[in-house]
Formats: sequence, C-alpha cells, structure tokens
Amino acid sequence: MIDIFGFLATPLGWVLKWIYSWTHTYFIAILLFTLAIRLLMFPLNIKQQKSAADRARLAPRLERIQKKYANDRQKLAEKQQALYEKEGVSLTGGCLPMIVQMLVLFSVIAVIYKPLAYVQQVPSEDISICCTAVVDAMKEDGSWDKDAKRNEQNFSENSYYREMNLMSKADQYEEQILAALKENGKKSEEEAQKIVNTLTETKSQFTVFGLPLLEQASKDGIKPNPLWIVAILSGVTSLFTSLLSMHYNKLTQPQQQQMGGCSPNLMMYMMPVMSLVISFSVPAGVAVYWIFSNLLAMVQTVVLNAMYNPAKIRAQAEAEYAERRRKKQEDKERLKAARLAEQAAWQKEENEKRAAKAGKKPIKKAEETVEATEASDTEASQETPADE
Repeated sequence: MIDIFGFLATPLGWVLKWIYSWTHTYFIAILLFTLAIRLLMFPLNIKQQKSAADRARLAPRLERIQKKYANDRQKLAEKQQALYEKEGVSLTGGCLPMIVQMLVLFSVIAVIYKPLAYVQQVPSEDISICCTAVVDAMKEDGSWDKDAKRNEQNFSENSYYREMNLMSKADQYEEQILAALKENGKKSEEEAQKIVNTLTETKSQFTVFGLPLLEQASKDGIKPNPLWIVAILSGVTSLFTSLLSMHYNKLTQPQQQQMGGCSPNLMMYMMPVMSLVISFSVPAGVAVYWIFSNLLAMVQTVVLNAMYNPAKIRAQAEAEYAERRRKKQEDKERLKAARLAEQAAWQKEENEKRAAKAGKKPIKKAEETVEATEASDTEASQETPADE
C-alpha cells in the first residue's frame, strides 16, 4: 500500500539521505528528518488551527441555534450554513491541510520502512535478488523452519518490513547475497560488493546504544528485551499527545457531545493502545520515528494553541455576545422609555385640549392628566347608562 506514495517518498528520501550524509547515523537523521517535516508542514498546521479557532468563535452561537431548532433539522442546517457564510468561515477549511499531512505522513513512513529504495536508491530488482538469496540460505541451514509463517511474511514482496529484515540478515548471509547478485543480477564483483556494503553499513547505522532498530520488539515472543523500551515509549508518547489534544478540545467544547455512541475518552485511549501494539510488531526504527513525531506533535500543539487558542477565542466570543445582548437590552429599554415619554406627552396635550375645551384649568402633570381622564371617564359612565 505504501508504494502508492512513492511520488512523495522519493523526494523525501533524498532529504533523509542528505541529512544522513551529515550525521552518519540513522537515529539522528530520523530525528532531524522528522523535525524538518514538521517545520515544512507548520504553515498548513497554522491554517488548520486558525480554522479550528474560527469554529470555536462561532461555537456559542451555533449551540444556541442547535438548541432553538433542535426539532427541525432542515431549518437547523440552513441557519448554520447562513451563519458560516455570514462570518466567512469555511466548513472544509481544515480539510486540505489534514489531507496533505496524511499524504506526507504515509510518504514519510514509506521512507522509514524502505531506506534502501528511497534513501540509498538501490534498484528494486537488486533488493529482490538479495531477499531471495537470504530466503534460500535460511531454508538451507534450517533457520527458516523455526518460524516459517513469520519469515514468509517478513520477506514477502508486499511486506512493509522486507528491507529491514533483509538488512538484519545481511552480515549473516553476505556470501550468499554476493553470489546471487553476480549470478542472477549479472553484477561485477565490485558492483555486488558495493550493494552488500550498502546493506551492512545501513544496518550498522540502525544500531543505536546497542539497540538493533531493524529488529522487532516482539522478536523473543513474550520474553522482555531492550527493544520493549522503544515500543513502550511509542505508546506512552502517543497517550500524552492524545491527552494534550483532549485537554485543549475540552476547553474549546466543554459540553462536547458523544457522537455515534462513541465516547471521546474511548477514542483517546484506543489510539495509544493501537500504537503500543503496532510498535511491538514493526521494526524499532519505525517506533523511533513515531516517538520523535509524538514529541514534536506535543510541542506543536502547545505552540499553536498559544498562537490561536480556540478556548480563549470562544470565551472572547461569548463575552462579546453577552455585551451585545446587554447593549441590545439597554437600547430596548431606552426605546421603551422614549415611547412612554412620548405617550405621556401626547396624553398631556390631549388632556390640556380637553380641559381648555371644557373651560377647566389645564392639568400640569402627565400623571394628573391620566387621573383626570380616568375620573372623567368614570363620571361619563355614571351619567350614561351602560348598554345591557
């Protein structure tokens, strides 16, 4: 599957190769490579964060719309769309950065999985010849049968970890690989030796502090080994990343609803658990990349929320809305008072006209005018019998 991302993996492989040429160790190269990718993606992450901040700004108003039109889905959708259009907020504003990040992520994983193809630029035909030579040699010395099913998966042409398993066996079966390259690959002695040297040197650069990053943490079954530390760190850093993300999400949406019957807490713990399980079954070099990526993701989350904090923007939007409501209420009360004053003035004028017409002394105050009018109405009702 990861081969479909070759159009991005190839240039990214050149970047990793350039970094490796300076560091001469894949451990440091992967760290700097991950940092470089995060920096390149940072502008898109900013755009995605701004989109989240815009949605947070509209969240209070959207919640009131949802409450008002809870029983009318069509009206609810219309009002929501109208609000987004009025405020110039796009519902898909954060989709493009996310899609691009996913494409780059899978391409980066392809580079980490296949350093021979994408970093060292070893032809795929030569890699296949080397793998076949190792498989034949393992079957010949009987090591293949110890875990035939797993070995079949490891050296399958479609296996993600084929190259890493090949490099892990390069020293042990160097003579068989050389012979296969010369016989089946039609390579000269010098060309064949150069390929074998690439395999062994790449393998040595994947050994850090005595840890063979080409091997899997589960290589000894349930028996613990030092690579367990790498796998566990991958799961732990993934958990911290999820917790940090959930923290900021709760600040933005304190009344976040569970959607589709799926608890956010369940999702929060599911991803780290999956990361932990997968880290035990992939070469430790991949888990190292995930650790670095998780650590940088946490730093990026803090930085982006400092730049565009959705929680603060939401609180500011709520305060602004409350202020608008207060001013609107004050304007309404002033308008009401003005209308009452106008009505009182008109009533006073009318009472004065009545008083002048009746030859009586004009009433000075609006309240006295109203009382006189009521008294006049009472006298008139007493003089004129009501209709029965």
